[in-house]
Amino acid sequence: MATKNNKSVTGVSPNDEKEAWVRVDHNPSAKETETTFIAQNRTHAEALGDVWSVLTGHAPTKALMGQVVSTVMHEGGTRPSWQWKRAGKEHVLLAWPQDQPVRASVLLAGEEKGKLSPVTAAPLLEGLPNDLTVEAVHPWANGVDADVAVTMIEGKNPMWFYDPLYGRDKEDLTPGITHTFLLAALALALRKALIDEITVTQGAAYEAYAAEWLAENSGKSRLDVPPLKVDVHNKHLIMPGRHFCEYQMRAVVEEVEEHQLEKMPVTLLYLSFPFEKRSAMRLPVYVSKMVLGDYIPQKGEDVDAYVWLQGRVIDMDETVQS
Repeated sequence: MATKNNKSVTGVSPNDEKEAWVRVDHNPSAKETETTFIAQNRTHAEALGDVWSVLTGHAPTKALMGQVVSTVMHEGGTRPSWQWKRAGKEHVLLAWPQDQPVRASVLLAGEEKGKLSPVTAAPLLEGLPNDLTVEAVHPWANGVDADVAVTMIEGKNPMWFYDPLYGRDKEDLTPGITHTFLLAALALALRKALIDEITVTQGAAYEAYAAEWLAENSGKSRLDVPPLKVDVHNKHLIMPGRHFCEYQMRAVVEEVEEHQLEKMPVTLLYLSFPFEKRSAMRLPVYVSKMVLGDYIPQKGEDVDAYVWLQGRVIDMDETVQS
């Protein structure tokens, strides 16, 4: 996000709109309700190094990950909804610690009634339920993880998140079908918001504003149209990041909780992103002490964050078998 009090933002043409997604609160005085930003060269980063780094405070070396897997397998627990059988194989997800909403998890797999071995390890975040429509799925090369695209409003651009239970969820991830997903985010960077205003000089919103301004100012040319100024104080914005599942965000902190992942203190911020024609997107954001540094977020503050999104189909009580 910006480091100055005023930020100039370049929009995109309608042909580029499927490359990005953003929400700006409705504000009649601002003469716009949505702005589209572009994120070029986005990729599916099929690795979890960055997310493990901010949760452990260390680069995820082989030794460190071996220690994580060993701890989870020795002390972790599971739920019926984290176990499934498919194509003759059994899968069990273990997570630790059991009394925290942010956990380390290990997926075990093997032949039915045979020995189960670890196949992947991922942070597991307890999310809040949101009704989202499946748009697309990008399975990872390892076959057990995936990035999932969902839409919140029909016809709008999709939002991507990482699904740690893709092996369980994949038969439900049919494009066009709406599910309740548990959605959460892990902050890779976060700070108190610094910008008060953005300046839009191109894009669909600016074109609509320019046409209205010229209609009200006869005799003026296109070169006379001033930039569109948008007040972003107490606003909610989401913009695509470098990779799919990563987003820049601005929002107001609604609640603050403190948790712990082994030796790493983790602050949980509750955010929401309102919409005019559907319920708000509710998003818990986990922020490790490594990311926060000396900053202590407060309820009611505007924050800027760069986050990694995680989601899964809401857990059911019964074991999934097929």
